[in-house]
Amino acid sequence: MITEFDLDKNELYQILYEKGIKNLYHANTIATSITFLNQRSLLSRKYVEDNHLFQTGQYSDAKDKKFEIWDGIFLDAMDIHTEFKRRNKYGPFLFSFDISLIKSEYIKTVRVTKVNPVHWNSQQTEKDWYYSDLVEFKDNYKKGNKYRDVGSMIILNNIEGKLPLRPFLNKFILDNPNVSVNNNNSLKYLADIIGDELLKIIAENEFKDVEKELRHRNSIINCTCWSQYKNLNQGTLIELRKLFHPAP
Repeated sequence: MITEFDLDKNELYQILYEKGIKNLYHANTIATSITFLNQRSLLSRKYVEDNHLFQTGQYSDAKDKKFEIWDGIFLDAMDIHTEFKRRNKYGPFLFSFDISLIKSEYIKTVRVTKVNPVHWNSQQTEKDWYYSDLVEFKDNYKKGNKYRDVGSMIILNNIEGKLPLRPFLNKFILDNPNVSVNNNNSLKYLADIIGDELLKIIAENEFKDVEKELRHRNSIINCTCWSQYKNLNQGTLIELRKLFHPAP
C-alpha cells in the first residue's frame, strides 16, 4: 500500500542531481557482497534469508526486522568512508551506481529516512523516521551538516527484495585494511587475498568491464580506517573475519 512516505522517484532524482550527487552506494561485507555478485543483484536481507543464501549478520538486523524494513534495499547518497574518514561499519566492499538508477523501471517509489534506522525506537512514529515531503528533504539535505545527511538513507521497497546490478553499476571499491594475516601457514597481505578472490568472482559473473578501485592502495592520508582495521587484527579476529572472509 502506497503511503505519504512513498515518494516520487523522479523528484528525488532531480533534487539529488541539483545537489551534485552523481552516485549512490551500498556497502557490505565480502561474503554478503559475493552473494550479490553471484546473484548479479543487490538483495534485501529478507530475500537472502528466504532463499537460503548466505549473508553476514549486521548490527542493524534486529531493528530492521522490528520496524519492518527487512525487505528493503538500502542506498546512501554519499561514500561514508570518504566523507567521515573511517571504515564503513556495514562492510569494506562498496557498490557504486549511477544516480539514474533512481529513475529506473525497477523502482516504483522511494523512501528517505530522517535518521538511520538503528536509532529508531518504539515510542516514535513513521513521521519521525521518514520524510513525507521532498521539499523538506531538499531544504535539509547537503546544507553543511554531514552528520544529519548520513541519516538520510534511501530505502527501496516493493521490488521483491531484488535490484539488478546492471545497467547502473559503475564501480567496485574494496578497502585495503593494510593488515597481514595467516593464510595456509604463511603471512599474506589481506587485500591481496581478498582482491584475487573478488576478481575471480567478478569475472565469473561478467563484471570485468566495471571499474575497480582498491582504496588506500599504498598510502593513507587523513583517514582512520587503517588504525581501526589494525585494532580488529588482534585477539580473536572475529570482527575482522566477519568483514573480510569470503566464505560462510
